Amino acid sequence: MHRDGHLPSSVGKKMLALFVENKYVYRDDADGYVLEGNDALQDVKGPDLEARPFFITTAGRHAALNDGQVRALTEGVGPDGRLARTVAWPTAHALARLLLVELRDEQGNPAPGDGIPFRTELGKTVAEETSTTDIA
Repeated sequence: MHRDGHLPSSVGKKMLALFVENKYVYRDDADGYVLEGNDALQDVKGPDLEARPFFITTAGRHAALNDGQVRALTEGVGPDGRLARTVAWPTAHALARLLLVELRDEQGNPAPGDGIPFRTELGKTVAEETSTTDIA
C-alpha cells in the first residue's frame, strides 16, 4: 500500500469506475478540486495518471478488509491502541502492510516484521468507518 493512499495504476477502468461510484477512491483535478463520477475517469491511461493518482478513501480502506481484519481493529483494542492478544499473526501482519497497524517492541519502538501490534491513527479512523462515504 502506498503511504499516501495512492491506488496502483494497474487497476482496470471498470474497477476504477466501480470504486469512484461507491466513493472508495477519488481523484483531484490539477487545482486540487475533487472530481466526481466520469470526470475522475477521464485520461485514465494518459501520462497525467501518475501526476494525479486516485486516492483510496477511508470507506474504501474499510471495504477492502475482511471480517477478521475489521474485528482485529475494533474488538479488544486497548486504550493505548494495542490489539487484542487473540489477533492472529497473519492478520496483524496484513494490517501492518496496509499501514493500519504498527508492530512495536516492548519499549514501544517500531519493530517492523516482529513485534506487538498496535493500531495506527489511520487504523483507528478506518475502524470507526461504518457506511460513511466522506472523502478522507
